[in-house]
Amino acid sequence: MTGSLKRITIVRRRSSWFDLDLRRAWGHRDLLFLFALRDIKVRHKQTLLGPGWLVLQPLVWTAVFTITVSGVAGVSTANQPAPLFYLSGLIVWSYFSQVIYTASQVFIQNEHLFSKVYFPRIIVPLSSLISNAVALLIQFFVVLAFLIVFQRLGKADGLSWRIVAFPMVVLHLAAFSLAIGLLLGASTAKYRDLALMTPFLVQVSMFVTPVLYPFSAIPEQFRVLASFANPLTTIVEESRWCLLGDSMLTPGQLLASLFTTSVALGCGVLLYQRVERTVMDTI
Repeated sequence: MTGSLKRITIVRRRSSWFDLDLRRAWGHRDLLFLFALRDIKVRHKQTLLGPGWLVLQPLVWTAVFTITVSGVAGVSTANQPAPLFYLSGLIVWSYFSQVIYTASQVFIQNEHLFSKVYFPRIIVPLSSLISNAVALLIQFFVVLAFLIVFQRLGKADGLSWRIVAFPMVVLHLAAFSLAIGLLLGASTAKYRDLALMTPFLVQVSMFVTPVLYPFSAIPEQFRVLASFANPLTTIVEESRWCLLGDSMLTPGQLLASLFTTSVALGCGVLLYQRVERTVMDTI
């Protein structure tokens, strides 16, 4: 009689920084969706409104900014209705803030899992892109509803062919969000101070990004530098172009943003995978 065959999986440590092992990560893609589903369920577990918070939060912030920033302070909204102007920027910033907060805590919150089961660790921060994309999709439809209302009131141009470019904006946003999240996650695993600083950094990002003010408020000679230093600046403007139409972006500013995003993402992936090799020995 022949014995039953058993499948043996051999796990080897990566030999270099550039051994990304994307094939193995793809082989565990089922985990990617399971972790994303877990994040969605945990986020809304035992809440009164459930997914309704995804709609309520941006609406409350929009009302506050419309009354205070636009109404009281008189900050320009680039000749666009204030609710549309703020919503189109808030959905981008909200996705960015949620992804980097989740990814920055990845080793701390999943210590019990990483120490017991092997799988490509990059899957966990990648899953946050999917789980938060669900929130972004819901908020996107809220913006569309406001856009249709203001179109019927004659205060906005309404839907346009530009809306088909929004998925490309989301890809740019996801790449930059993941890049910063991986850099913070790898750093937080060693320096716990960053876990306390992350919420503060997230709030600061709103004020250094044209969410509350138009891109045109940045002096023209500094716009390429702003796009290079903070790609989220360009991403917010891309979002407003897709939804509202007006844009002050130039190809040079867009290329500067894409360059920084690419470099940050490459550094983030390499540093994250370098740290996860030994982080369970020190965390």
